[in-house]
Amino acid sequence: MRYRIKDIGDAGLEVRVPITAPWLSTECAGVEVEPGPAGLTLAGRIERSGESYLLRGQLRGALVTACSRCLEPATVPLDLPIVVSYEEVDEGDEEAAADDEDGDVRSFTGGEIDLGPELRDEILLAVPIGPLCRSDCAGICSVCGGNRNANPCDCEEKQRMASSKLSALKDLKI
Repeated sequence: MRYRIKDIGDAGLEVRVPITAPWLSTECAGVEVEPGPAGLTLAGRIERSGESYLLRGQLRGALVTACSRCLEPATVPLDLPIVVSYEEVDEGDEEAAADDEDGDVRSFTGGEIDLGPELRDEILLAVPIGPLCRSDCAGICSVCGGNRNANPCDCEEKQRMASSKLSALKDLKI
């Protein structure tokens, strides 16, 4: 995911970066995601823009993570536009590099642009807080622990009726 600026010609440089499961597990540690069956890829172009370099591309594909209700795999489709400006700073000027890391402007040193941090940030922002395997996911039963999408149960209703203050009246014959 590193590109040398000397390889970026007047017409720019086409980039195609496949996002792999090992890269995701390393860069997005603590977030249980992996690329979907069709993969996840950044396709775009890096162009010279004055003294800086501009990346324009599209991050397309899908991520697979656990459903927040039933823990089955949930697919999160992604189609994100990526536009980032990269500016070169001197290697000894870490303070200026830290100041430049605002929004869509990234700094780089050593004549190499690393797309990894920007891709990581975009992916982490795209992962929903509560991903769902489907919009009507019933979740896991809090009583028996079964997946209510696969086997609907009435455990919660039975438990609610049993713990009700009026539960003794249900056996009353009139």
